[in-house]
Amino acid sequence: MANMTALDRCKHFGVANIQGMAYMPGPSNYTKTSGGLYENSDFYNNIFLELWSYRNPMPSELYGRGDLSRFQKQLGVNFIHCYDWAAPITQKDQNGNEQKFLEHVDFLRVCNFHGMKATIPISNYTMQLLSEGKVVEARKNVESIIGEIYTPQVPPNRAPIPGAGMWKIFNEYELWFDRKPEHVVTVMTWIVEWELKNSIQDQNALPMMVCTSFGMEDGIEGAGYLKKVRDALFRQGKIGSFDPAQFWNERIVFATNPQREGAAIADYLADRLPAYWKSYDIPVPPVMFTELGSSIEQTGSEANQAEWMSQQIEASKPGGSNGMMLGACVFLNEERPWEEAGKDRGGRAGMNDCSCRRVGGSIL
Repeated sequence: MANMTALDRCKHFGVANIQGMAYMPGPSNYTKTSGGLYENSDFYNNIFLELWSYRNPMPSELYGRGDLSRFQKQLGVNFIHCYDWAAPITQKDQNGNEQKFLEHVDFLRVCNFHGMKATIPISNYTMQLLSEGKVVEARKNVESIIGEIYTPQVPPNRAPIPGAGMWKIFNEYELWFDRKPEHVVTVMTWIVEWELKNSIQDQNALPMMVCTSFGMEDGIEGAGYLKKVRDALFRQGKIGSFDPAQFWNERIVFATNPQREGAAIADYLADRLPAYWKSYDIPVPPVMFTELGSSIEQTGSEANQAEWMSQQIEASKPGGSNGMMLGACVFLNEERPWEEAGKDRGGRAGMNDCSCRRVGGSIL
């Protein structure tokens, strides 16, 4: 039986009809300074359940902010785009009992309960380690994240935890540290090698999304940076048991972050992006937008901001771009009091002040 194409894989995992939210939760007393109360910026883990769900200390009481429930009920969100994601750790308490921390299983299960899928980030902390030559530490970090996502069933039945939708390899790799596309390929290789070692069948292998900025490269926004990754992939040759062309066709999703007006986005999807891939005779990968939005400084008023986003969403509907468009995520900061610089009256931080990309010195 032939392996799935990347688009078929996205459909298989329920990420081909994305109505998403770019989401980075945070406690109200969080600050961006490194070495603070929380040490890092991963709040998707089991310690912070009250942010995105509820804790029930008594049968008749619920405590928590319930973000995911609110997103689903009020906005119809079915996809969560995540950012800072630490590897889980196990420690022993004073009685010698093992305690597990920084686990994300509950977050994914709550997503699944609300009919949502989520990205699983290999976030920019790994990019930093690779840029510093700390390859062993980087690989250990990645493998710990992979191992948490797969249910502990005996092979060949190991599948991702319900709620997991796709891998996300770095956030705008071309803007951070030494900016090498080879690091993206290295992480892809580690994921594939882990899958082979653990006998993961094709139907249980998640798509891999590479997220870029909307910066201009090779005459086009965003996609030129993904082509650099593809070039690095082909220079490497085999990736696990895959040849580069097969891997590109079966696993890769292109994601980028346009803050342009709706008409420009529509033109990009309908004409400019397909024409770019065609000019190189490269098979077109599925595409999604991970950050839609604008600031009031960009649009001039709250009413204009709302209209701008409405037009962006309309232009980014799933099924566009010759059937390769998966959908989009709205980028919105709320209940984030540490986001003062660039914050507008609409509750959204300016795009140049996005702590979703990097928080202090601790990208996880």
